[in-house]
Amino acid sequence: MQLRCKCTPTSVASRRRVRVFTPKCCTSQKFDASISQIASLTGRTLLAGFASCIVLASSAVAADAPKVIEGPARVVDGDTLVVNGDRIRLYGVDAPESAQQCLDARGSSYPCGLVSKDALAKKVGSSPVRCEVKNTDQYGRSVSVCSLKALAGAEDLNAWLVNNGFAVAYRQYSKEYVPLEDAAHTASKGIWQGQFQVPSEWRKANKRTEGGPVASAVAYAPPAAAVAAGGDPVPQCANGPAIKGNINASGEKIYHVPSGRFYDSVRIDLKDGERFFCTETEAKTAGWRPSAQ
Repeated sequence: MQLRCKCTPTSVASRRRVRVFTPKCCTSQKFDASISQIASLTGRTLLAGFASCIVLASSAVAADAPKVIEGPARVVDGDTLVVNGDRIRLYGVDAPESAQQCLDARGSSYPCGLVSKDALAKKVGSSPVRCEVKNTDQYGRSVSVCSLKALAGAEDLNAWLVNNGFAVAYRQYSKEYVPLEDAAHTASKGIWQGQFQVPSEWRKANKRTEGGPVASAVAYAPPAAAVAAGGDPVPQCANGPAIKGNINASGEKIYHVPSGRFYDSVRIDLKDGERFFCTETEAKTAGWRPSAQ
């Protein structure tokens, strides 16, 4: 802003009686008014800029905030929920599939997939859940960490499943729940009481994807990644007793079919890396060769 003052000469008498003209410019009142105008404009500009910064910062925070889905939940299986119409896949955990069977400590087959589903359904009950979405998977599900909203406080359902042996840590996507899995394994909780096939391996063996149907289910699909808590009873496949994948004293991997000469005398120790198979193709693919007898 340019200040304009109309100056008027004022005569002043000097000692030499020479009339000297000095300018009489803006009065202090007019000058103060002009300064006030500048301050007002500057203040408004600063406030507008500050407000813009707040809006931009708020937008950035909103963009970074995770999507949250809340409400009552319907349990689909051991690691899948439906909340307000949104299909939720629990992040970092993998529960046995609904059609999957496992072996308990006595070697008896039981529906471990349904056990995991029922345990989660009982845990959730009618309580609302709060799910923080991390991403969306290829099946359109919201991959989330879900908490149970209870009077005692929020409880991580993902962690609860792994800690109680109803699911394993899904290492392919997260290592967050591995310590809880180790604790459940040590305490022989849930599926760790006996033998089971890791869910992802079970899906491969049964030609199943997480979002698709089961093509063929077996009573117990013996494992590319089986685990045991003691004793290694022979599981049953759809076509009969499982093939035994033995490792001999020389380190050779040899499999024995039920009709083989040494089948009954061979004992499988899963903890030593030995395995069961449902087909010879599966055994050969895993690196085992057939017994000569």
